[in-house]
Amino acid sequence: MTCTKKIFLFCAFYLIACVANAQDVKDAGMWATFTIQKKINKRVTLVVDQELRLRENFQRINLFYTNIGVDYKANKWLKVSPTYRAIQKKRFDGTFSYRHRLMLDLTLKKKFQKITLSERVRYQIEVQDLYTSKKGKLPEQFLRLKTDLKYNLNDDVTPYISCELRYQIHSPRGDGPVYDYGFHRIRNVAGIEYQINKSNSINLYYLIQSEFNISDRESIYILGLAYTLTL
Repeated sequence: MTCTKKIFLFCAFYLIACVANAQDVKDAGMWATFTIQKKINKRVTLVVDQELRLRENFQRINLFYTNIGVDYKANKWLKVSPTYRAIQKKRFDGTFSYRHRLMLDLTLKKKFQKITLSERVRYQIEVQDLYTSKKGKLPEQFLRLKTDLKYNLNDDVTPYISCELRYQIHSPRGDGPVYDYGFHRIRNVAGIEYQINKSNSINLYYLIQSEFNISDRESIYILGLAYTLTL
């Protein structure tokens, strides 16, 4: 067994162990994503995402969101991605909470033969119910750290695992300030990407999101399907 395969298997077993220890499982859902990306030049790519999320054992719409962003490839190992997200989150009474989020991603990538290791650092700031809530103009801020490990089986099939930690900088709503400046959520993902052709690809994944260091913790099992069209 080659060194790269040993590294990938070790990380895979580690992720499975983390998933197996997840507690407070209360819900299951689905995320369905459609992405269109257009390469403007060698460095710049325009990216638009539309996503639907279901909760309560796939029975209730949780939210819709639309991303509009740009990927800027500074060099072969660094990518910078500013993005705006418009969110429509459904309340229990059937109405929607409208939210606006700005994100800035810095992604570092390194290849080791068939293995690709990447680290994404995301700063996000969000406001919700801007004109209908007294706290609508108070921004919520997070820092998210995501490690992604991919193994290229061949030109078309790429299995991967990832782990993301979210650090709460400041949340002005509810009990948020009690938990400022701390880690409170982790996402573990295992999935597989399939490149249909140069223009079309799909991504099937399984995600477990778990909260910790807060009251009323929740863990959610997510089945995800993403389709990307490259123009």
